[in-house]
Amino acid sequence: MALEKNERKHPLLSRKFWLAVITALSMYLSHAYGLELDPEFIVAVILPVITWIVGESIIDYKYKGER
Repeated sequence: MALEKNERKHPLLSRKFWLAVITALSMYLSHAYGLELDPEFIVAVILPVITWIVGESIIDYKYKGER
């Protein structure tokens, strides 16, 4: 099922959205249940996620501009 030029995917189908939600939820739940996570571990988890989301967004923007 290919998307037409002006068609957009539903926001809930976005991998970037779900990765951000799961990361935020896991960090919140670890704090809510009192898991003492090392700050370096938190950065080691969140930084690659943020980098991937930003990188995919840049690629999506460039791809959208070529159409």
